[in-house]
Amino acid sequence: MRIKRSHPGGNQGSILMGTLVATMVVGMVLVGYMRMVGSAHRDAVRSEAWNTSLALAEAGVEEALSHLAVNFPSNLVSQGWIKDGTNIARTRTLGNEYYTVRISLATQPVVMSRGYVRHAGDNNYLSRTVQVLTMQTGVVSKAFATKLNIKINGNNISADSYDSTNPLYSDAIGRYDPSRARDNGDVSTNLGTDWALDAGNASIKGRVSTGADGGVSYGPNATIGSTTWHSEGNTGVEPGWSGDDANVPMPTVVLPDMSGSSYTSTGSVNGTNYNHVMGSGTYEISQLSGNVLVTGDAVLHVTKQVNISGTDVLRIAPGARLQLYVSGTSAHISGSAIANESGLAANLVYFGLPSNTDLAISGTSEFAGVVYAPYTSLQLNGSGNIYGAIISKTAQLNGNYGFHFDESLDRTLELKRIAVLSWEEI
Repeated sequence: MRIKRSHPGGNQGSILMGTLVATMVVGMVLVGYMRMVGSAHRDAVRSEAWNTSLALAEAGVEEALSHLAVNFPSNLVSQGWIKDGTNIARTRTLGNEYYTVRISLATQPVVMSRGYVRHAGDNNYLSRTVQVLTMQTGVVSKAFATKLNIKINGNNISADSYDSTNPLYSDAIGRYDPSRARDNGDVSTNLGTDWALDAGNASIKGRVSTGADGGVSYGPNATIGSTTWHSEGNTGVEPGWSGDDANVPMPTVVLPDMSGSSYTSTGSVNGTNYNHVMGSGTYEISQLSGNVLVTGDAVLHVTKQVNISGTDVLRIAPGARLQLYVSGTSAHISGSAIANESGLAANLVYFGLPSNTDLAISGTSEFAGVVYAPYTSLQLNGSGNIYGAIISKTAQLNGNYGFHFDESLDRTLELKRIAVLSWEEI
């Protein structure tokens, strides 16, 4: 028998070659997969750094806007901000990340903020830049506005408006004329709770509003709405003239530079003896009481207490102006204590600093001026008329007061705030 021998060498070579090819293919797939995973990881890390740099830039914008809200325009170089040419600037570091932000020194400031984040892949920094354009707007835009509750108890409280810069809506020299009154005597609170604004039986030619989800309550004889609504003899709130969208800006009062201030003098003018006489300039005293005369453009800081009562009078001569800054805890004005002889609200502004927590106005008074005291609880007791505007923390009104809002204050008063016009990445 002849046995046929096989020669497997060719098959074995084919198997080896196939194995080598398969191994190479699998290796190439693994290498490609690892490269894909590495690339995806790098992209994820870069994307995270990219997004974080925008968040940092926006944090710089928020800091700049907060700084403008408190310190614009007179105190911008403060709180770590330094002058850099025509800008003020600061840099803030957060771990390995940081942002730089600049504010242009202009009447309409431009904010430029750039956030930097280290890229883990190559330790280089990624950055993104945000630019914000702003504008100045007035703060005083309501007849009466508060942060918290408003409670109106009197039965003859009223509100309307006029415009001291427009002869169609004021008398010949810019004073209130009831025959030319308008219906912008708005009353608002930023508080968003039930009974945030209790209008009682007030007669308000204007809108009433609270913070989000807040409530306006009123009595059976209240009338709130347009001039037409009032003239038709309606009661209650005119449809569309009440809301819960109030967001009245109330930036903190900042005391101006009082270096070089003088102490007020005493004197006799036209046969009247005065405890304090002020011309143009800055003045600083501990207590304000007695008879007061202002003959120029005066800035007065009272460090302790304001108490003008009885026969005392704070007299502002025609053409004169007083900015009264009160840092003392309390202030009391009673009787016929204010005589703003021009009748123009912008010529008398009461600024309550954060430490001024109580203001009481009582008696029979004709007050032409502005009260801006967002940390102050206000009590009004008595009767009279208030021509101008009031902003306070809380307010309780008793008696018979007429509030007449000077609409021009939103445009002409130096009390301004910064509003955002645009916000974009560049």
